Amino acid sequence: MFGLKGAYFYLIALQITILKFFKKIYFTSNYYNKSLQSKVPVQVYFNPNPFLLSIISPYKKQLFKVEEIDPNNFWFKKCKFQKKNLG
Repeated sequence: MFGLKGAYFYLIALQITILKFFKKIYFTSNYYNKSLQSKVPVQVYFNPNPFLLSIISPYKKQLFKVEEIDPNNFWFKKCKFQKKNLG
């Protein structure tokens, strides 16, 4: 009985070793590195919940392309817009 149990544990250890070996090969491959690269989105969809926003402001669908917006000017224009509404 001890020999059968030992053989079973040996096969499990062998299986774990083989899986570790294949994982090491996969994670160092170019295929894995290419799968990690993400694409920059061309268009962003903003879909707020109209029920939650109805308390704060009227709902309007906003859609814009990322390429058309300069991040530095976007924040500057947003602050300028808020100052006009408040003052």
